[in-house]
Amino acid sequence: MNPYGVDPSRFLLIPRVLIVATRGDDVLLLQRAMHKKLWPGIYNAPGGHVEQGETPAEAAVRELTEETGLQVDVLTLRGLLIGDAVGELPGVLVFIYHAQVSGQLHTRNAEGVPHWIARTHLLHIPTLPDLPQILDMTLDQDAFFYIYKTPRADGSEDVRIA
Repeated sequence: MNPYGVDPSRFLLIPRVLIVATRGDDVLLLQRAMHKKLWPGIYNAPGGHVEQGETPAEAAVRELTEETGLQVDVLTLRGLLIGDAVGELPGVLVFIYHAQVSGQLHTRNAEGVPHWIARTHLLHIPTLPDLPQILDMTLDQDAFFYIYKTPRADGSEDVRIA
């Protein structure tokens, strides 16, 4: 038993961050590198793992700077996404932030190529399936939001939003 009294075979989430950075009506997205195993060439917001000893806000600042070269001026926690575990694989707890940024954008890095993309153009590029909804909730709603995703046996997901 661990010091928190939790059975790790029942409860296991990997903490991650997703950062929705904006500049006017443009959103900063990263086109994932073609060598990536998951979603090569697909657009997603910058983000990644929360490292041990790091707060989610610190991870958001670090990931955004590593992946884009930009500096965070204002960072606001907007929502949480919980993705349940699948079989032996752990689930995820994603802290979703909105960021106002400054600085010079990198041209590329090991994760992919960052791009400023007009929100009106988002329907015309390949994104992760839930990204448009996350962007809308992050940028168009005032209220904090929760997304809870549970996998189904047929490979689809049950998604609940609060």
